[in-house]
Amino acid sequence: MGRNLPRDLKVLSGAFFFLFMGAGAQQQFLLPHLRETTSWGTMQYSSILATVYISFMLWRLGIGHSIRALGEYRSIVLGSLTYTAFVGTVLSSRSYPLTLAMALLWGWGAASLWTTGGTRVLNISKRERYGTSSGVLYLCTGLGFTLGVVALGATRTRWGGDAMYGLALGLSLAGNLVLLFLSRGGVLPPHRPLGEVLKLMRTRRVKMVGSLQFVSALSFGLLLGTVADFLPQAYGWRSLLLTASFPLARALTSLGGGTLSDRIGRGKVLALALGTSGLALLTSAGWTTPLSLGLGILILGCQSGVVPTTSLALAGDVAEPERRPLVLGAMFFWRDLGVVTAILGGQYLRVALGTIRAPLIAFGLIFLACAVWSLKLEEVR
Repeated sequence: MGRNLPRDLKVLSGAFFFLFMGAGAQQQFLLPHLRETTSWGTMQYSSILATVYISFMLWRLGIGHSIRALGEYRSIVLGSLTYTAFVGTVLSSRSYPLTLAMALLWGWGAASLWTTGGTRVLNISKRERYGTSSGVLYLCTGLGFTLGVVALGATRTRWGGDAMYGLALGLSLAGNLVLLFLSRGGVLPPHRPLGEVLKLMRTRRVKMVGSLQFVSALSFGLLLGTVADFLPQAYGWRSLLLTASFPLARALTSLGGGTLSDRIGRGKVLALALGTSGLALLTSAGWTTPLSLGLGILILGCQSGVVPTTSLALAGDVAEPERRPLVLGAMFFWRDLGVVTAILGGQYLRVALGTIRAPLIAFGLIFLACAVWSLKLEEVR
């Protein structure tokens, strides 16, 4: 299959592999690292990661202005550099205002990289292969994240947090360098992109897909926040194995989920992913053992691989090339809101009620309800 892939898809996939092995994977250890190396309170250090995704979310709406000013190629390259800059800041500083400022900047960079990168993937792919091409990008991203979690976690255990962040910095720089081989040029979004995005957000299909993105993203936010903070304290070194199962499952199901959605429809694939993960969370809430939590995390990873891949392919289905950055912004805005909600809401429920079961039950029931709803996706226009 590799010979048939467009050159730019290979470059983007390679760059995302290294970026998420470094800057992406360090998110899994950010909250424990900040808890151990600063005097910040639980909600204060949790707010750093939440700020990244709040900024990411808001920039989804206005990123068209940035893309028009910088062009597609520079938007991708400069966006990737903010990943590396954030890692460098955590490595070199313990200043809360500076770290918060870099979190805001990283949010812009993430919106720029994902919107323009996703648009480029769709524009260089054939219509009948949107799901497969999206799956290749997410597969490489997930594999990088998985290997990063293992490598960074092992480094942190053996040599400490600063050594781990040094490794994350080097891996992220490798991703920046790969993007230098990306083709120049690209498609610019229409004038007045913010108004166009807000108009798209009122359409029925974008509303529905955005809502499903929001719900799906709760799983990723739950892992980065509540679960990441809980596991090391509860299970020690075994938490690394539990944590690594999420990105591994996400990587392995991205390609299969995208290809399957090309064949049987986007809605059916979304329903399968959300329904299975809802049952997994409820099971994990009933029996909070390493085995049940590991199974729950594994299935959440599958869902997290399938839903964004299918949604990216859906953007190719419904939009012309110049409007795809706007459609992606309108759809994935809700995904970032879901991550923020899970990071802060999950931590709040765990602190307030003193148990991890409460957020697991709440999010599990939401997933099941949305699994039924997603079956109607094909009927909505």
